[in-house]
Amino acid sequence: MRMGRLITIVVLMTIPWHTSWSAGPRISFDKEILDYGKVFYGDTVKEEFTVTNTGDETLIIEKLHASCGCTKAIKGSTDVPPKGSSKIFTAFDTNGLRTGRKEKSIFVHSNDPQRPVVKLTLLADVVKDLNVEPPSLAKQLPGFVQTVSFLMKITNTSDKACSLRGIKPQADGLQATINSAPVLVEPHGTVPFTILFSLNKEPDRYYYMGRLLLETDHPRESEIEIRYLIKLGKTE
Repeated sequence: MRMGRLITIVVLMTIPWHTSWSAGPRISFDKEILDYGKVFYGDTVKEEFTVTNTGDETLIIEKLHASCGCTKAIKGSTDVPPKGSSKIFTAFDTNGLRTGRKEKSIFVHSNDPQRPVVKLTLLADVVKDLNVEPPSLAKQLPGFVQTVSFLMKITNTSDKACSLRGIKPQADGLQATINSAPVLVEPHGTVPFTILFSLNKEPDRYYYMGRLLLETDHPRESEIEIRYLIKLGKTE
């Protein structure tokens, strides 16, 4: 009796356990997190992921979807045979993004029953040559005034001089100008300037909110977005 049990145990130990784990399609990647490092605003960086089928049935890449419009993904071969590989090509567009650390995701859907959805993570530190402080404007006023001013400063971290030319009209119910445009900013320099808002008086209006686009002659950073909120107290 004991000899029979021993033989059974020996037989079970000789069965390759990996065969049960590899049954069916199995998705695997050379990496699931990609860090682009420092990326200048306006640039688009591209990379590829290698996807491998470590299973024993055909892996089908059913669809891809990205977490936002700034991230694109294109799949290579849809059907990946056992032990075969394919590519997923990604692009990260920094236009319209604010500076700082960014994390975006691409979700890969396949017929792998164990990992039907795999998240690929894209990381980047978006940097700009031109930085405006403060990045957004807010002011509370006791009542309506004709003109509202904000003291600003612009810093140029590049090796070439740049100019702040003016403001694109983006405002509703007001006009915005720069008091001394154009503003020349030398390399690695900081220059103060003032944004002036001319408000249009409208009945029962107690706030002005929107965004402005500062125009520059920088080859990549031709526009700098500034959001604003001006709140008015109710007048008797």
